[in-house]
Amino acid sequence: MFKCVQYSWDDVYKLCKELARKIKNSGFKPDAIVAVARGGWVPARILADFLLIRELYSVKAEHWGIVATVTGKAKITQPLTVDLTGKSVLVVDDVADTGETVEIVAQHVKEKNAKEVRTAVIDFKHTSKFVPDYYAREMEKWAWIVYPWSIYEDVKDLIMKLGGGGNAEEIAKKLEEKFNLKVDSSVVEDVLRDC
Repeated sequence: MFKCVQYSWDDVYKLCKELARKIKNSGFKPDAIVAVARGGWVPARILADFLLIRELYSVKAEHWGIVATVTGKAKITQPLTVDLTGKSVLVVDDVADTGETVEIVAQHVKEKNAKEVRTAVIDFKHTSKFVPDYYAREMEKWAWIVYPWSIYEDVKDLIMKLGGGGNAEEIAKKLEEKFNLKVDSSVVEDVLRDC
């Protein structure tokens, strides 16, 4: 079994603020941000606010299936439909785990004639083959990161990995023991009811 690192909304906001500071201090001034959907949507929007950028676009790329399970090669499933000719662009995702998703989206943005493309993530794992230009947190030891925007999805998948069984309180206790994931039993109840 693996362990989880869990963020609150406040944690994410602080990490994005740190990321924005690093981007500003580097002297890079993006004209636009491209979020990697789905995980990059929230951090991209927060960074757009901190960096005062109004041009915010999205590319959907897929790589992960259920929690901690790669489903093949990263691929773009919803490409950009905007012309980025001559613009400096920041590609934003939540994490560089293998790095394939961020890398493939950055290449896609370059193909849209961007003048310069840089990448930013909240978390950079040493398992990533691709090193983003900016990251708020570096993780030497691999763990599954549970962001607040994916808590239900991750809890559902982790319950499946446990094999199910038990009431909400028992499952919440197992999630903490096995994965170091602390969730209220009401979250587990909601997930069980909706599955």
